[in-house]
Amino acid sequence: MASKLNFFTMPSPTQESKNLRAEYEVSEFYKNNIRNHNSPIKFYQNEPLNNLDNTAVLKEIKRKSIPLFAVYGKNDGIFSEKQLNKLRSIVGKNNFKLIDNCSHYLFVDQQAEFLKFIELKLK
Repeated sequence: MASKLNFFTMPSPTQESKNLRAEYEVSEFYKNNIRNHNSPIKFYQNEPLNNLDNTAVLKEIKRKSIPLFAVYGKNDGIFSEKQLNKLRSIVGKNNFKLIDNCSHYLFVDQQAEFLKFIELKLK
């Protein structure tokens, strides 16, 4: 469903993102990907906790002074603005990053920006 709604599609692909996606599509990871058109219905049929709210767990982790980080593609569309704002308030403004022109696959769509955020936070 998300794929059909273009949540996994970068709005304005760059040459780098096209190259990374092409590499992925011929890789072992892609060949062994279990996602298909039956995946969503199977998930909802087999997963009793498909509407998880992990905010209490995240707050507990933060209470223990364990750093939390969140990075999200602005064009993903899976989470609502309200959910993203709630996540930002939990992890903190400096540990939250929205990446422009980016869908679900941050590491492909905007790899340099994604890695820059990860590198800054891991230092």
